[in-house]
Amino acid sequence: MNGLGCVLALAVLFSATACQRERAAGTSHAAFTSATPPTHASASNAFTVDITLSPLARDRLASRHESIIVRAEYFGDPSAKALQQRVPGSGNPWFTLHQAQVELEGTQLEGTPTARFPAVVFDPEKLAWTDAPDAPQVNVNVYSGRRTSPDNLLDCGMFQDALEVASRTPVRLSCALIGEASR
Repeated sequence: MNGLGCVLALAVLFSATACQRERAAGTSHAAFTSATPPTHASASNAFTVDITLSPLARDRLASRHESIIVRAEYFGDPSAKALQQRVPGSGNPWFTLHQAQVELEGTQLEGTPTARFPAVVFDPEKLAWTDAPDAPQVNVNVYSGRRTSPDNLLDCGMFQDALEVASRTPVRLSCALIGEASR
């Protein structure tokens, strides 16, 4: 096997092992939506999201056997060159580099629910179309899994900053039921 074959084999083995660990831990990750999924990753940009649920939100989620979805969108501002050359996606407010989500359910919602986002390696061609290729950003949102209701049940904070900031310490977001503050 040549050097590239060995690297690819290790990447596949690493990915399969990571998926098995995530399944054992009860965490599921949605498929990546970028055209070029990461082939390997370093631990440098992995991050976690700790969620604080109000007592009413925790009770409602438990009684309805509802889940929580934590969604991360990795992005950068489109560069002037990307805008000038009308690169697909550059006309949006941000240029999407990668997307991932973690769904938490059942016992994962006890205590402080934590979503773990593994490190990603970005497509260098996509990074080159951003105005700061060495500083990708991440936007994190939390909402209910909509298993028992067609509508989101939660009103949660959000996080948006440099991925480097998210990877330093856990991102902390609070969630309550929609309309809970007015009760």
